[in-house]
Amino acid sequence: MRITVKTGGLLGRHLPDGSAGNQAELEIDEGFGPLDVMRLLKMPEDAPYLIILNDAVVPTAARPDTRLSENDVLGIFPPLKGG
Repeated sequence: MRITVKTGGLLGRHLPDGSAGNQAELEIDEGFGPLDVMRLLKMPEDAPYLIILNDAVVPTAARPDTRLSENDVLGIFPPLKGG
């Protein structure tokens, strides 16, 4: 199944080679969720990322049970820092 992954900040370094603009098309297995994609991309799982699925925030508690579908757009963004 094919999805689009968008990242922010330095998380783009985890995307596959050839990705442009902190965005990549990925082929994933049925039943994958946001945490599975993070593991696939070797992103640290313990950081407080903002996860957005098709323009809706995925709360931390819902992430283990959220499943992705064909053509979903998954955003994984680092926490914002203020000054």
